[in-house]
Amino acid sequence: MSVIQTNKYHVSSLQYHIVFFTANDITLNDIEIDFVMKYFTSVSRRHEFKILKMEVLARFAYLVINCKTTHYIPNMMKALKGGSARFMYKEFPDSRNKNGDSLWDSKYFISSDQCQLEKLIQNYGYNNLFELQ
Repeated sequence: MSVIQTNKYHVSSLQYHIVFFTANDITLNDIEIDFVMKYFTSVSRRHEFKILKMEVLARFAYLVINCKTTHYIPNMMKALKGGSARFMYKEFPDSRNKNGDSLWDSKYFISSDQCQLEKLIQNYGYNNLFELQ
């Protein structure tokens, strides 16, 4: 289900599997998860990348995205992680009081292949937190 991007110089299909975890064992509740998912969807529209699969669970987010060659991954991650934390804490100030300033761990895991992503997560010792549905 990947999307093919074309312009006068190239034809490409970039698909990334991305996982990031909450900081300090923060557990998101159902309302916060719903808010984060809607926020990620709005970011994808604004930054013109397509979310093919999205799972946001209590302690991590897993996305499969298609993007253009001109997308800069660190900027996309900043928009997803930083923006979701900022706007969620604005919407739910009690969460900020409960969780502190950092919603997401500073690391994120990204790969063009899901199997490689799972190995990467395992190598960094996060595999006990990561189980896809």
